[in-house]
Parts: sequence; structure tokens; C-alpha cells
Amino acid sequence: MLLSRLMGSVRCSRLALAKGLLLVLLGVGTTFAVAEGGNPSAASMGQALSAASLIAREIEVQMVALQLDVLEGRRTPASYNLTQALVDFYEQRQYRPIWDQAGRLEQLIGALQELEADGLTPADYQFQQLRHALPLLGDDSPEAVPMRVADELRATNAYLRALYHLYHGKVDSAGLAPQWDFELQDMAPIADVTRLIESVEAGQIARLFEQTRPQHPTYRSFKAGLQQYRQLAEQGGWPSLPVGETLKPCMVDPSVAILRQRLRVTGEYVDPGLPVDDTEPTPAEKCLIANAEAKAKAQAALLVASSSSAAASAIGDESSLAAASESSSIAASLEPTAFAAVSSAQSSSKAPVNPDEVFDEYLVEAVKKFQAEQYLEVDGAIGPATRAALNISVQARIDQIRVNLDRARWLLHSIPPEMLLVDVAGFKVTYFKASQPIWRSRVQVGMAYRTTPIFKSEVNYITLNPTWTVPPTILRKDVLPKVRQNLNYLRERNIRVLDSSGKEVDPATVDWQRPGNITLRQDAGDDAALGKVVIRFPNSHSVYLHDTPHQKLFNKSQRAFSSGCIRVERVLELVDLLLAETPAWDSAAINKALATGKTRNVTLAKRVPILLAYWTVDALDETRIAFKPDIYARDAKVLAALNERR
Repeated sequence: MLLSRLMGSVRCSRLALAKGLLLVLLGVGTTFAVAEGGNPSAASMGQALSAASLIAREIEVQMVALQLDVLEGRRTPASYNLTQALVDFYEQRQYRPIWDQAGRLEQLIGALQELEADGLTPADYQFQQLRHALPLLGDDSPEAVPMRVADELRATNAYLRALYHLYHGKVDSAGLAPQWDFELQDMAPIADVTRLIESVEAGQIARLFEQTRPQHPTYRSFKAGLQQYRQLAEQGGWPSLPVGETLKPCMVDPSVAILRQRLRVTGEYVDPGLPVDDTEPTPAEKCLIANAEAKAKAQAALLVASSSSAAASAIGDESSLAAASESSSIAASLEPTAFAAVSSAQSSSKAPVNPDEVFDEYLVEAVKKFQAEQYLEVDGAIGPATRAALNISVQARIDQIRVNLDRARWLLHSIPPEMLLVDVAGFKVTYFKASQPIWRSRVQVGMAYRTTPIFKSEVNYITLNPTWTVPPTILRKDVLPKVRQNLNYLRERNIRVLDSSGKEVDPATVDWQRPGNITLRQDAGDDAALGKVVIRFPNSHSVYLHDTPHQKLFNKSQRAFSSGCIRVERVLELVDLLLAETPAWDSAAINKALATGKTRNVTLAKRVPILLAYWTVDALDETRIAFKPDIYARDAKVLAALNERR
């Protein structure tokens, strides 16, 4: 209580001081105005003060007013850091203008224009207004003072906001999703006030902007991808596939030509050119021959079946038996070498087939590459899911890249050289040492209605042979309905029932319609929900990495199956790596402890940072990207906030 009163007293004192200073500063203008007969004009003040002094005085008035806004709570937390940075900037300069020197404003305008390559919008930083301010820089008339002050503060605000957005992202991540657990920092990591001022004075604005961007290969890859897809948009984008039946290898269809062009635009399909040996059939011809063979075989089979049926209906009829024998001979005579001739004869009366409309082997490989990079089932066919991914517009892909550039600015400034990175939308985990990936694996993450949260922490211990305490949500929504239908559900899964004191009770004695304050705990075992090991790290969401008996699900291309925790394939390999610096815990010791079946916690000698991240763009390398499904439907909110004019 005493501390609260003292803080309130300090705040009131600062507020009174700021208000008093503002009145004094405003009184200066009144004094000059009275001397001129009560007309408070800038011209009358100009008789006593130079234009530079008038600008400095007006800047000071506005900075004090901003401080009043902060002290009285009229500034939102999101804008507080920028407001304070603006005040500190001019306090250090004794409120003197900085953009009145030749070339400085032009450099700022150029740096702001380059923000478009980062997926930001120059208009958010009053880019056009600053261009219109250039002619006023040399006007020292008193009448120009208000406009020059406005332009001065506009330029500094744009400068600071742009740096802030390059470092932290434009969108406030914490305000978008309650499960996004990252703190928004102040301006200090970017530069102190002295450096901010010196960069302008030394003509190093563009350099400071570049140093403020994330210095990470992923960010460079996203920027390169944005440039590439904007170029594709300028060239007209790509065609859309019409709705239709599933396209399969060797099909002949006009839509195949559209598919080929679609994949040609984005680079998955590369024209193979003519074969070296012109006696060899082309890929399209191979498909046509195969189709003809398949058709001829089907016709032969139909003929055999028809003749056999006729023979069976005339038992003892020698002529019918002869006919059946003849049809069998016909079928046998249709050797594969004859099918090309059959095809040629059948097609002689038809228009020639357009090779682009044949779903040949080269196009199949291009489709498989696209499917793999889009986290789709890799079957080489164009079903509904693949068709939908192909038909996403180039503008939608540009927006997706912009969204992920902002996400990258949220996270990529604080990536340690050793860390565990869980790529939630990519269903994978990577262990980095010395900033290089040394181990990767597939993971299963939370379902759309039980999402895996996004946060940073540190792996601190590992549980071998873990038991599993059923979380309240899973107990209420999943387990209780099954127990009410079949009480043996608990016994079949080695789940014990514990009362509020931790004592085991007989499930038959529990009223499962109103079970009260009970806990369900599953024994350790190979078939237990958590498998053999759990990798733990402090967090408020009660999530962790763990083994799983559901190994077959790792073969799915999209793996959102869990209730929020992360299931890891080949998890024991990761445990070996995490315990590599923990004495007495090599692979042999881990396996020996697992063999006992007893639950045991092993504390890491050195904690390993872990980051759970959500990106819907993949950085394949520093120049190539791919796209992931937005499994939690989060991109639209980020995009809306990113496009909001500020």
C-alpha cells in the first residue's frame, strides 16, 4: 500500500510538472502575441525568434503534450514505446529539428520505399506526405513554421515506426491469439537514442534499416519468395484448373494442358525436350501406347467372357466349344507388340492427340514435387485437395508470404545457436547446434480445436517410462463418455482412478455421471499415451514433447492429431542428443532405465532452448520457398492487421 501511494505521488508530481512546463511554453507564445497587440501569429513571434528557434520551441511543446498523454493514460501500451522513443529523441537534441539538412529526408524516403520488399506498406509511414514536404525545407518564413514542424515530427515518427516494425513486426502478435506467448520488447534492441540520431546525421539510414531486419536465412528466403511471386503476378500469374474428375497418370484431357502450364509457371514442371533417340517414343506416346494396350486387354477379356458364357449355355454342343476355343486363341494372340498397331488403326480416323493434354511421366513427377512441398498426399494425381492448392491465386500467395515475413520479425531476432525448433504448421522438429541442423523428425501436433500453443521455453528434464494424468479437458470431452458406455475402457488402457487425496479407488464405486473430484492416471508402458519418454519444459499450457503408440500416423502428410502436445517420431534419438552433456546418461544407460519399466526423471546438465513456432511458408533455401496449409486458420487475422492503415 505504501509503495502504491509513493508511486501515485511520483506520477502526480510528474503530471503536475509536465502540465506546468506546457503552460510555460505556451505562455512564451502569448507574451510575443501581446507585444503585437494581442494577435498570436507566427509572424509576431518571428520578430523575436529565428525560424529554427520557433521550430524547436514548438517541438518541445508537442513533446511535453505527448508525455502528458502517456502519464494520463491516453496512449495505448502498443504505442507507448514509440511515443517514449520520440520524446527521448528530441530531448537529446534539445528539441532541434533533424530533417532540415539537405539529403536526409530524401534518404529516409528511399529507405521507406524499400520496406515494400519486406512485405510492409510505405503508405503506413506517410511516404507520400514526406515527399511533398521536400519543397518546404528551405522556407524559413514564420508562416512555414507550423507546416515544417508537422513535417519534422512526421518524418521522425515514420523513421522510428519503420525501425520498430522491422524489428518487432507491424502486427502485435499477443493481441491476435491468446496462445501466442511472446513479449513485445521496447526499442532498446534496435538502437539507443544516440545511435538513432547519429545514423541520420551520418547519412546511414538505409544501413540502420538493413541492420534492424532479422539477420537470418529464413528471412532472406521469404523476401526472395515475395519478390518472385510479385514478378509472377506482374506476368499474369497462373491459370486455374476447372472443376472436374480426378486427373490420373496417362489420362488424356484438355485440363492436363492447363495443369502443365500451371506447374510450368511456378517451376515444378520443366519441359523435357525431345528424346536423343528419335526412334524412342515420347512420354506422351508411351502413355497412348499403354492406354491402347489396356483397352485391348479389356476388350479381349470381354470377348473371352462372352464366348465362355455362350459355351456354358450350350453344354455338349461341339460348335459352341469350338467357338470358345477360338475366342481364347484370339485373346492369346493379342501380344503387347500388337497394341501399338491396334492404337494406330483405331486413331487413324480421329484427330491427332495434343501431347500437352497427355498426363505423361514428366508431369506426374512435377505433380508429386508440388504435392510434397504443399504437405499433400504424394500420389501424382489431381484430386480435390491438390486441385484446390493449385488454384490458390498468386495474390493469395503474396499475402501469405507477407504474413510470414511479419511472423519472422516477431521471432527471428532471438534465435540461439543451440535450440529445438518445433515447426507446428510444418509438422516437424529440428535440433540446431552452432546454428546448424543436426537432427530432424516428423511430429504430430494439436487438432484445429485443440491447438498447439506458440511460445519459447527451455527443456529442463526428461521423464522415462512416464505415467499419464488425463487432463481435465480430455477427461470431460473424451474419456468420461467412453467410460459411461463401457467401464472396461479403464482396465483395457491401464488407467487407475484416484480420489482427491491420491488414493486409488475401485472404478465400480464411482458415479460416472457425477464423478466429482477424481483423477485418472494411466500406467507407464509401450502402449501408454505418452509412450516411453516425455521431454519437458516449463510452460503455462501443460504441453510437452513425447513418444506415442500412434506411429502409423506419422506417414500422413498432414499430422494434426493430438490434443495440443507434440508427438515425436524417433524420439529416443532426440533424448540421446539432449542428454549428451549429462553425465552417466548415454544410450546404454537410457535403455537400461527404460527396461526397468519404472518412472524416472532425468535433469539435463544444460538446458536447451525450445521454440514452438507457427509459419505457413517454408524456406527451402535462401532463394526458394514452399507453402504449408494454415492448419489453425490464423493467416487471415494477421493479414487483416498487416493491411490496417496505421
